Amino acid sequence: MLEKLETELSNPKTKNIDNLEIIDILRLINQEDAIIPVAIAENLKKIEEVIKFCIESLNNNGRIIYCGAGTSGRIAVIDAVETVPTFGVEEGTFLPLLAGGKKAFFRSIESVEDNIEDGIKDFLSINPKKNDTVIGIAASGRTPYVKGILEKARKIGCKTALICNVKNPEIDFADITISLNTGPEVITGSTRMKAGTSQKIILNMISTTTMIKLGKTYGNYMVDVQILNEKLEKRAIKMISEITSVDFEESKKYLKNADHNVKLAILMILSEKPKEKCKKALEKTSFLYEALKILK
Repeated sequence: MLEKLETELSNPKTKNIDNLEIIDILRLINQEDAIIPVAIAENLKKIEEVIKFCIESLNNNGRIIYCGAGTSGRIAVIDAVETVPTFGVEEGTFLPLLAGGKKAFFRSIESVEDNIEDGIKDFLSINPKKNDTVIGIAASGRTPYVKGILEKARKIGCKTALICNVKNPEIDFADITISLNTGPEVITGSTRMKAGTSQKIILNMISTTTMIKLGKTYGNYMVDVQILNEKLEKRAIKMISEITSVDFEESKKYLKNADHNVKLAILMILSEKPKEKCKKALEKTSFLYEALKILK
């Protein structure tokens, strides 16, 4: 029963929240948010397994497909979209399916989450294959839209995972279920709060760690960043300078010579090898430290 789910229960700590001063409301929200890291820590091994699925998928020309409705779906969109400029992956590598489509991102269309068939239809429209990893996000653990997608994904042979905020989700057939014990919300049933925040953190962990393990960083630098505006260009030049100890102006020249490819510019400086040799090394590996070994 929906009303018995942890995410739908009334939080006894906040029953009189409407009678509190602003600072006391903020303290309560902050205290409840402090539950989130603990809930995530309890699931790190499961998150690790999901990331292994993701790495395997991308190494075999598969994709990471997120699916969700409402807040969960919008969070999926935000995480997936940001992987393109941050890590230089092609659009669609991380692919979000949001119940109701693009229009549901900007306004609430709550009824669309109730249709299993819509989930299946949206999923089939992206031509899924068994090399894909499909991650459902549903605070209640029961969203029909997500259920339809995960059921179809299993039949196709995809690896599947569910991120939810209840102990015993109705969707109980995913390969891995990450159940986040975030408890009742500050405002009863408002899963855009703790549940949504916890989901965003998990997706950050999944996408970022997957990209790290696929060579999209060097140390803690995003060396495959796409330079799409002035801010990103300055960040890229600063990154090159910090990694190579070359000054800002020289780093800028190398970046231009490397066709605005940050990783290539860094490799040219550190290896002291010409551009074409560096490009060939990066064709053999996406890891900058391995490319440096090749050029020794």
